[in-house]
Amino acid sequence: MMKKFLGILVLGLLLSGNAFAETWTCENQRFGKVMYDVKDTKIVLTFPNNDGRTFKITKDQRQYKISVYGEFSNKQTNFDYDIYMDYGDKNVIVRTQDALSGFSKSYTDKNCVIFY
Repeated sequence: MMKKFLGILVLGLLLSGNAFAETWTCENQRFGKVMYDVKDTKIVLTFPNNDGRTFKITKDQRQYKISVYGEFSNKQTNFDYDIYMDYGDKNVIVRTQDALSGFSKSYTDKNCVIFY
């Protein structure tokens, strides 16, 4: 009886769609505390003023606690963004590239705390 219950519970968690959902809160030099909601297929970045961006996850190594990589493109401003979330160092690197000029810059959000 107990084995059946555990089997149903595990199957339910796997099918729930939030098997890998987690939240990162990090220190951002410009904005203070920022929040990253990491879901199955996307990363939602939220700034303190509730503005933000949604990145599509393109490389996912969460099950190994290594990293998550995502991309976002804003066609109105011609900027491309990518994001790298590092489980080992507990930081997030965000890179921005101007699609027209090729100019790029990056910043690192540090001291991240991960909530599962």
